[in-house]
Amino acid sequence: MQFKDLVFTPRQIGSGFGSHTEINGFVLSVQASSMSYCTPREDLASVDDYASFEIAVWEADGDRNWVTRDFIDDLNDDVAGWQTREDIDSVIQKLLVIKK
Repeated sequence: MQFKDLVFTPRQIGSGFGSHTEINGFVLSVQASSMSYCTPREDLASVDDYASFEIAVWEADGDRNWVTRDFIDDLNDDVAGWQTREDIDSVIQKLLVIKK
């Protein structure tokens, strides 16, 4: 699995796009909109028009235990902004091999 395999849908709140993908017991959230930490920080017509995205990772058990910082170096928050497609591919690979 890679970034190109994620399925994006229009956001339910506001404009832009979002993807929630369950991977190995975790949910990877990837967002892009004027309300997200992405480039450009605008509501665009296509996911292809974004250069970077806001991401978050939480346990898929329903309690929404945020674990984003376990997958992004030097992160001190529950979300990581301005992540490139390559950065997201790296997180996906870490999620695919983690033993929960």
